[in-house]
Amino acid sequence: MKKQEREHLKEDPFQLFIQNILDILKKFKREIYIGIGVLVAVGLILAGILLFNMYTNSVENKLYSKVITIKNDDKLSVDQKIEKISKLEGKSGISASINIFLSSLYFEKGDMTKAKEILDKAPSSSIDILNGQKTLLEADILTASQKYTEAIELLNKLFTDSNSEIAKDYILVKIAKIQIKSGQNDQAKTTLNRVLDEFARSYYSFEAKQLLNELENK
Repeated sequence: MKKQEREHLKEDPFQLFIQNILDILKKFKREIYIGIGVLVAVGLILAGILLFNMYTNSVENKLYSKVITIKNDDKLSVDQKIEKISKLEGKSGISASINIFLSSLYFEKGDMTKAKEILDKAPSSSIDILNGQKTLLEADILTASQKYTEAIELLNKLFTDSNSEIAKDYILVKIAKIQIKSGQNDQAKTTLNRVLDEFARSYYSFEAKQLLNELENK
């Protein structure tokens, strides 16, 4: 074996591996720098988005907290609550509930026209449960305005909405109550039996059973 080959075999394999890596890095140095620059830029963008979302969520949460505080303040009259909440402006997150709370106060006052007007101005929220609460309140307003068919249609639409986070058994019980209120007792019995069949162990199945017993004892 030649002396040069013998010397090559004596070299450390790990050292050879490192040397090969360094040669590759030198060869593609420009491309590597560009790649690192892109990764840094993407990282900065993602960090900026994260910080913006954190700030936005903080603002949204503060607004929501403020509305809740006003709404639950027993020292304030309904009109005072309306005045204070009216000065706030909701966005698309949890603070979108501002108009829902405001509408509910007009509903409490018995002003269905104003309640519906305010609710219609409520922006669609990025939080599904708020959109569901908006629909429930609209159904209450329609029911109070004796627009029973419209209210039931609205709740049926909510029931079939795959994005809805409102409990299905609750929606059915609510529909049944409207049917009872409008004199549709047979339809109400069908709806309540559906709750007992499809949601036998649910929270609202007990209320459904009570309502059904009341109807059958009439």
